[in-house]
Amino acid sequence: MRNGISTAASVVLLALFSPAGYAITGACSAKGSFSANVSSDWTQDQNVTGRTLELPTPLTGNAYQIECTCEANTKVGLFYTVTSGLSQTGKVGGYYRLNNNLDIQTEVDDIPGVTGVTPLNTQAIRESGAYQSGGSNGSVCAADPADTRAAPVTIGANTRLTFYVTKPFLGELVIPDTLVASVRAGWSTNTTPPSLSTLQDIAELRIQGSITVPQNCKINQGDIIRVDLGFINVSRFTTKDRMPDGYTPVKFEIRYDCGDTSEMGNDMEMQIDSNDVVNQYTLVARRRETDNVPDVGIQMSRDGSQMIPFTNGLLSLDSSGQGAISLEAWPINMVGGTLSPGKYSGTATITVIVK
Repeated sequence: MRNGISTAASVVLLALFSPAGYAITGACSAKGSFSANVSSDWTQDQNVTGRTLELPTPLTGNAYQIECTCEANTKVGLFYTVTSGLSQTGKVGGYYRLNNNLDIQTEVDDIPGVTGVTPLNTQAIRESGAYQSGGSNGSVCAADPADTRAAPVTIGANTRLTFYVTKPFLGELVIPDTLVASVRAGWSTNTTPPSLSTLQDIAELRIQGSITVPQNCKINQGDIIRVDLGFINVSRFTTKDRMPDGYTPVKFEIRYDCGDTSEMGNDMEMQIDSNDVVNQYTLVARRRETDNVPDVGIQMSRDGSQMIPFTNGLLSLDSSGQGAISLEAWPINMVGGTLSPGKYSGTATITVIVK
């Protein structure tokens, strides 16, 4: 009786400690890289907080060969995941912060057997089938001969990228070459997945480019701004670099409407330029026929104090994108003495600049 009990106990202990189902796992790696040029022109309707815009796919890049750390002639299965290359989560679930204006979502659609894999995935995804030297799929083990290796793959090329506008902007938004996500892989000798921390990069997913939102600013409702400086008696117009005696500068407004830019935070300026300028602050309004010397000029100021140059003259605009700038202008005698009668006029160009 004692011998029978002892033998049965030995059999039970042997079965409990059998290693037959133990999985061997490891990492895979590759040099895959796919990129998207996101350069485009957006409309004002697209440039709205909360708007999502899916980018064209697929990404561009080349096929690559996966190499795993398994020993030669090992039969293994492959597992995948996606990780974000961006450190901060976005304002909406599934998105990551790209910059001050945009969040981005990455969905990989060509991991074998599944679609829409995002960095939120918490379990390694198993590819059906197996890889082994001499098998139909070939080997992924780096220790196996090169002529037995599996064919190159393009996993990651079919990826959907979606922007989420967190803060509207004006002008050009430059996106430098940025790693937004990576596809990672590992291997196992059975269906037990490797730890996610074990998996290594096989393909980088990158974006770069620039997005331009037109300013669409209207100045004076699109009409030419005409300032009539009036009729001047030449007898009152004799002192060099001065306006006529008793002359009152003509006041006028430049009204602008760039839409509601209060949320954008861009600095906007109005730039005034002219082709015929003397000493920066004097616009040439007339030249003498005899020697082409400028004899009448026009000067301008803001609110009667700040002189405005006619070469890169900058005027700050209200952050709301709408308003008016009050200016005044007057003619000056540029040579001194009595001027010959006649007409005078000057032209300047106004441009709105967004920083």
